[in-house]
Amino acid sequence: MFYKTVKFFLKPLFDFLFYVRIEGLENLPKQNGYIVCGNHARAIDPILIGVNLPQKVHFIAKSELFKNKVMGFVVSRLGAFPVKRGEADLKSIKTSLRLLQNKQNIGIFPEGTRNLSGELKAEPGIAMLAVRSKCPVVPVSIKTNYKLFRRTNIIVGETIKMEEYFDAKLKNEDYIKISLEIMKIIREL
Repeated sequence: MFYKTVKFFLKPLFDFLFYVRIEGLENLPKQNGYIVCGNHARAIDPILIGVNLPQKVHFIAKSELFKNKVMGFVVSRLGAFPVKRGEADLKSIKTSLRLLQNKQNIGIFPEGTRNLSGELKAEPGIAMLAVRSKCPVVPVSIKTNYKLFRRTNIIVGETIKMEEYFDAKLKNEDYIKISLEIMKIIREL
């Protein structure tokens, strides 16, 4: 209920402040249990994506957000869960896989942090989660200059399926390569 209430108030506010236009909603899978991944330049990116997609998305958020009790409470109530960046966080991986198995959607930014340089980079997490969960990936591109009253385009791309990797023995380097390919698709949207 908290998620829907916050979304109800934030969507019109963000639509007004950032002139949000969303394209490609027809590309979303019909059933829940998918991974939303997008480019990440500013802290408001998860909000822009979350309020504009019809289904709830549980975002993987940096663990530092949860250290402040008020912020931690709010983002937890919105469905976010923490990840310790720079390491293989087993608790975050298990939470992600459990949510996907229970037909919930998760959101992840493959770059691992905000990317202000525009350099193409990706962590292995998105590919590893997609392969292990056998869930589709939904690429989302945010195109904006983040200035108030300027157009913001959110483009939902065609679903990426990973069947070719389901039975493969993959190493960390393979996951990074697959994640980079996903980031290329996001950039091309």
